[in-house]
Amino acid sequence: MLSLFENLFPAVSSKEQDPPIQQNFELEVNGDAVPVRILFEPRFNNRASVNKNGIIIRIAGRQSKEEQRKHIDNLLKWAKEKLNDKPELLENLQQRRYVNGEILKVGQYDFSISIHYHDLPKSSARIFKNNIVLSLSKGLSKEVEESTCSYLVSKCLCKFFLPSVTERIHELNGRFFKKQVNSVKLKYASSFWGHCSHSGNIVISVRLMFAPPAVIDYVYIHELAHLVHHDHSAAFWKLVEQMMFDYRKAEKHLKENGGKYYL
Repeated sequence: MLSLFENLFPAVSSKEQDPPIQQNFELEVNGDAVPVRILFEPRFNNRASVNKNGIIIRIAGRQSKEEQRKHIDNLLKWAKEKLNDKPELLENLQQRRYVNGEILKVGQYDFSISIHYHDLPKSSARIFKNNIVLSLSKGLSKEVEESTCSYLVSKCLCKFFLPSVTERIHELNGRFFKKQVNSVKLKYASSFWGHCSHSGNIVISVRLMFAPPAVIDYVYIHELAHLVHHDHSAAFWKLVEQMMFDYRKAEKHLKENGGKYYL
């Protein structure tokens, strides 16, 4: 079965080609033709937004062609599902603009942002005593600097929260499911809160760390339940409800507040 991306674009020759700077086309959603614009940029992360101008996908140009195809495909599917489910949700998932000295509150933690500039070609970041220290290359454009900060902060937070996330998922698994969890990873994802593969690999969006503990636990339980039922069947939701009787409150919270959780 062709991916959504491959269905939309003509086949390319086996010879590797540089990706275009911009690609424009239309995607049918609910019978309407929605404009889609794909931008290949010197950025570190991949993003999709939906607004009155259509679907805008920003792809990191440094990735391989195959990685770009995969991210475009996933982001197109995410955008189409969002518009199919709730056409009124035509808002951008924002990108935070970081200011030196500001406090970034993530769950129960307050991180102080410290921004420095240097002449080196590579930007970097680290967490030191709840300070996120960003060391940026001089001369970056405003947009590239913003995406670089977002990428670096997300990487720092993924490293910071991964031990506690892993511990909690294994704790819930041991208490309720007792299934094989092969790995737990954190990443910045705008198209999902959690994902569980058939082989027991769980991926959590670091955006979830902004949410209250009960909401975070719901996502963990949701993904762990996929180790038993690999779909969203009635049996799946019955199992989730057995583990968390008020899970619908957590789902409602994410639907109403998820747009506020971004980096």
